[in-house]
Amino acid sequence: MIRSATSYDIPAMKQIWDSCFHDPINYIDFIFDRLAKPTDAIVYEDADKVVSMLLMISTKFVCRQESVDVVYILGAATAVKYRNRGIMTYLLDYAENVARQRGVRLAVLVPGEHYLYDYYKKRGYSADFNVRIVRLKPGMLEASPALDEPLLIDRVSPAFISEVRDAALAGLPHIRWCADMMKHVMEDSFIYGDHIAAYSGSFGKAYIFYSVSKRKLFIKECLGNTEESQLALIKEVIRVNRVKSAQITLPLRSSLFELEGQVTPYGMAKPLNVKSYLHDLEPYMNLMFD
Repeated sequence: MIRSATSYDIPAMKQIWDSCFHDPINYIDFIFDRLAKPTDAIVYEDADKVVSMLLMISTKFVCRQESVDVVYILGAATAVKYRNRGIMTYLLDYAENVARQRGVRLAVLVPGEHYLYDYYKKRGYSADFNVRIVRLKPGMLEASPALDEPLLIDRVSPAFISEVRDAALAGLPHIRWCADMMKHVMEDSFIYGDHIAAYSGSFGKAYIFYSVSKRKLFIKECLGNTEESQLALIKEVIRVNRVKSAQITLPLRSSLFELEGQVTPYGMAKPLNVKSYLHDLEPYMNLMFD
C-alpha cells in the first residue's frame, strides 16, 4: 500500500535511508528532523511495515524572470529484500500524480549512481541538467587580482549566499533555493566537513562551497556578481589551503575558464504540467541534497 508518511514512520525511514545510502547518523537526523517533514514523504507499506520511501521537497525553477513550482525527489530507496519488484516505479508515479494535483510543473532529481540515469530515463526523466568540471592548471589564475578584503570562511550568512546566487544566475535558467532553504543547504555542507568562503570588496561579491582532501581542492560551486570577484576568491582559497591541485564545478554558460572543462551530467527532470523538456535551455542545478 502506498500512502503519505506520518511521524510514526520516521524510525523506519531512517533505517531504510541508512541501509541504502550509508550516510553518517547526524546527516540522517538532519534530513528527517530538520529538512523534511513527514508530510513530505511517501512510503510503501507491506504487512504493516514500511519497505520503501521517497521525499518530496518543494523548490522553484527560474527561467526568463518567471518561476514555476518544482518538486525535488530525493531519498528514493527500497529495503534490500524488497527490490526488483517495481515498488519504486509505483512510488514515483504516485509522487508525480500528487505533484500534478498541486499544480507543480516539474519533477527533478539527482541520480545517486551513474547506472540510475538509465533507470530514471525509462520512467520519463531526461538528463537536462549538466555542469562543466574544470581542472585548474598552473598559470590559469596568475593574472587574477588578490583580495582587498579579508576572506570569510564558514561565517557567511544564508542571506548573503542567496543575494549573490540570485544575482549571478539571473540570466540563466536554474533551480532556485529560497533564503530559508539556503540555511539547510549550508548545514548539509557543514555536516560533511565542507566549507563556505565569501568575499565582498571592490571587485564585487562572491562565494565558494568547497572541500579539501589530501591537498586537493574541490569547488562545488563558485558564483559572484563579477568575474574578478570569483577569480580572486578562488585564488585566495587555493593559497590559504596550500593545495596541490584544484577542480571547479561550473554552469555550462559560465564565463569562467569558458574554453576548459568536461561536460558532466548532474540532474534529471520530468515535465508534469508542461509538455517540453529543458535540455535546449542549458539549465543549471547545483547545491542539491545529494
